[in-house]
Amino acid sequence: MKQLNKLMATGTLMAGALVFTGAFTGTADAADGKAYYKDKTVRWIIATGPGGGHDFYARLFARHMSRALPGSKFVTINRPGAGHVIGANLIAASKPNGLTIGNFTTGLIYAQIMSLKGMRFDLSKLSWIGKGAADVRVVSVAHNSKYQTWNDILNTKRKIKWSASGVGSGSWNDSFLISESYGIPYRIIAGYQGPESALGMLRGEIDTLAGGLSSGMTYVRAGQTKIILRFGDSLQFQSMMKTVPNAIDLAKTEQQKTLSKMMTLYGKLSRIVAGPPNMNPDRLKTLRAVFMASAKSPDLIEEAKKSKRLIEAANGEDTTKLVVAMLNQPPGIIKMLTALTNVKVPMVSHNGPVTKIKRGGRRITISHKGKKLTAKVSGSRTSVFLNGKKTKRKKIKVGMTCTFTWPKPNMEAKKIDCK
Repeated sequence: MKQLNKLMATGTLMAGALVFTGAFTGTADAADGKAYYKDKTVRWIIATGPGGGHDFYARLFARHMSRALPGSKFVTINRPGAGHVIGANLIAASKPNGLTIGNFTTGLIYAQIMSLKGMRFDLSKLSWIGKGAADVRVVSVAHNSKYQTWNDILNTKRKIKWSASGVGSGSWNDSFLISESYGIPYRIIAGYQGPESALGMLRGEIDTLAGGLSSGMTYVRAGQTKIILRFGDSLQFQSMMKTVPNAIDLAKTEQQKTLSKMMTLYGKLSRIVAGPPNMNPDRLKTLRAVFMASAKSPDLIEEAKKSKRLIEAANGEDTTKLVVAMLNQPPGIIKMLTALTNVKVPMVSHNGPVTKIKRGGRRITISHKGKKLTAKVSGSRTSVFLNGKKTKRKKIKVGMTCTFTWPKPNMEAKKIDCK
């Protein structure tokens, strides 16, 4: 309760928006259904920072759900950290009174299968409100790559260099699972965030990228990258994808078939929204109905379209079935996923005086042997130390001497140690 009240104080109030009906005022046993939400505040916990897809979809649905629940107010609260685990834990631990919901990465399904530490809930037991989109998993290459087809990848003798943002990211997991299932010689290179993957392919630093279709569409439309394999269908991009082979049609072994089915399911689950376990049934029914009504609203669809975001929603019941199906994997897949927890990424270190700091410490530049090296500094993934003690990135100042530890220069730093 104290945690949630603290969140309320630091959250962002959205005028006329329905996110988390969180002010615990009035009696919990009062009228249920839509009437219950009059003069209530719903709190929507976003398990990542402001900006980006998760934040966009949360605020979009919050605004439109409030219009369908007259008298309600939605407050969005960003609680990033630990790969969405911190925010998801807060959602799961909240009171099941229908006043707290939230969204987080589908990647937590993999995390639960791998029994990663820190998750204090069972995804199958959450009260699922629905999902707002789909993001078919694909493999892409640069337009001028030596690998122009999936068969080119399968037939190569050299190691394929895959791009990933980091260990445990969706791109890392996809690359690992595909390579292991198809017997592809591979190396996964971490440190490529967002559009850097496409740029890395164009520069020839990496060969391929596995991930969600939406993240690379800008480069596909521009003709700079091309998709050579897909896991499932895309309702939004049917004409573009019809010539791209579907992995399930190419799968030969049982493991390849199982992987194809799992990744197809994974692609159907995007922008997922849930509440704590054992939510009041009438309020859960109301939130599910309002979520789907909002998803079908022409105004919401148009607003998403203007931001080049697409809606492919499913109700809470169907979302629950998809989540449970994803969690129910055979021993072979579980063994491969578990192996991911033991993977270590090779790191290099560079040190020198700090010459520039931007965006409150999100970008720190040092001079190393006459060269300017700039690190991206994540508030959750980068460990920052000052004189041997853990600190915040905003504490680093120009003139300090820092050592960057990262997969490669000019990427996101794993650790920054300053004096």
